[in-house]
Amino acid sequence: TLFPYTTLFRSSIIVPVYNAERYLTECLGNIVNQTLQNIEVILVNDASTDGSLSLMRECEHQYPDKVRVIDSKENLGAGGARNLGIKIARGEYIGFADSDDMVDVTMYEKLYAKAKEGNYDVVDCGYYRQSQDLAMLHVSDELSGILNGKKRKELIAGGGYIVSKIFRRELFADSRLRFRKNAILEDADFITYVYGMICSIGNVKEVLYFYRDNQSSSSNVKKADRYYENIYNAMKAIFEKTVLLPNYEEIREAVEYEVLQMYSYGVNMCLKAYLEHDEEEWEEKLVRIAGLKKNIVKGNYENPYVTAKINAMDIAIMQLNDKNPKELLLWAKQQVGGTKRE
Repeated sequence: TLFPYTTLFRSSIIVPVYNAERYLTECLGNIVNQTLQNIEVILVNDASTDGSLSLMRECEHQYPDKVRVIDSKENLGAGGARNLGIKIARGEYIGFADSDDMVDVTMYEKLYAKAKEGNYDVVDCGYYRQSQDLAMLHVSDELSGILNGKKRKELIAGGGYIVSKIFRRELFADSRLRFRKNAILEDADFITYVYGMICSIGNVKEVLYFYRDNQSSSSNVKKADRYYENIYNAMKAIFEKTVLLPNYEEIREAVEYEVLQMYSYGVNMCLKAYLEHDEEEWEEKLVRIAGLKKNIVKGNYENPYVTAKINAMDIAIMQLNDKNPKELLLWAKQQVGGTKRE
């Protein structure tokens, strides 16, 4: 079976760790001291080259009944590392934390209590994003409870983070509910698929997760080529996962909005890189991403989520790229008054 382990804990908290020694002690302090009793903490060393593993081993030695360390010799990225944790998790619910962030010591107790109170598949809480000085809760009261098509669409279009949530472990019996390895944006398709498949969701209206913008973390490594590939792969994965759901048509507008949001990032990134480096390859990349968009988006830009959430200029840029990427590059040059290449 997918889950040979019986449920022994209320929650399993999975922390992927890659070269995080600078923040790890602070992060783990609040996780091992959670007020929720009977939890397990699964620390996955993702082939770190710094002192992270010894800090994890120390933590395991100090809390042998609570902490388990998986030492992966292969670097799998945060997504692949989380998958290793999912495979051995024995909690009734599974939560994910990033090794450079902070969780409130009461977070998992509050999420678990809410999950039990409403028998929810997923429970979300508020989070604080340091760089933007922004506190957010993605799951409002109107969107919580038993899900219907309208709520699902609003949740998908609203996005959110996996780290502010707990998930019923049985959900992971669906083998598609896994993360892409060695990727950034690896949670985009995961969270969309979750919103499409679960029956119910609850919320805790408190800020309990503190997201640190660590410039060296994998999600912030935005070298243009690599970031383009990650955007392309995220668009593809969002579609390929959700299109298999029986209710896909019902949620399609919201899924396509999310794909178009990624498309907009991709096109704008290509334009920026082209204007900075003036290389032919960016035209090929624009052609390639336009081809993908054409294959997976059935609707048009009149999509209510698109018109409400993407500005008119970005929509016009996407439309021009759909029509003729070369023309888009010429237009971009004219906007900056550049004539580097005739």
